[in-house]
Amino acid sequence: MLTVISLTSSHFDRWSEHLYRHLAESGKHGLPLFSPIEDVSLASSPERRTRFETSVDIPIHQPGWMRVWAVEAVGGSLIAHVDLTGSTIPSEKHRATVGIGCERNFHRQGLGRTLMKRAIEFAVENRIEWIDLFVFGENTVALALYKSFGFAEIGRRADRFRIAGRSVDDVMMTLHVPLAAQ
Repeated sequence: MLTVISLTSSHFDRWSEHLYRHLAESGKHGLPLFSPIEDVSLASSPERRTRFETSVDIPIHQPGWMRVWAVEAVGGSLIAHVDLTGSTIPSEKHRATVGIGCERNFHRQGLGRTLMKRAIEFAVENRIEWIDLFVFGENTVALALYKSFGFAEIGRRADRFRIAGRSVDDVMMTLHVPLAAQ
């Protein structure tokens, strides 16, 4: 059975193990490139640990907050995640940036849709008016998922990354979150 859980600072090791597996799949097994991080060992770096453990405890609307939800498989491993991160700039507290990922063996099971719904619900509950994201231009499956939620492309940086000798465009998308029940 798969369960969506909210991660706390104590979940870092499990989260970084998932990120390591997930990031290692970028551009492999017929998947598009989806991460600019070529050194997957950075998933568990001391800097990432400190940032994760600190930011998940910061109250919402304080600079640098983050919330993470993950899908937990039988046995306790995390196989998919979504994170919302607030800016470190106080005047940007009405916005958050979303990151999402699912390991290849669990694609096409609706996990991305379930996690994105959770992130949007959280935004509504916490009066976050905009959700921004970045996605590689070749990641057509992710682009379709985001568009199905109403995200609109607002910019494209051609040749932003050079990964494994390939030029990769970075697409910025945003979603205006309707604040229901205001």
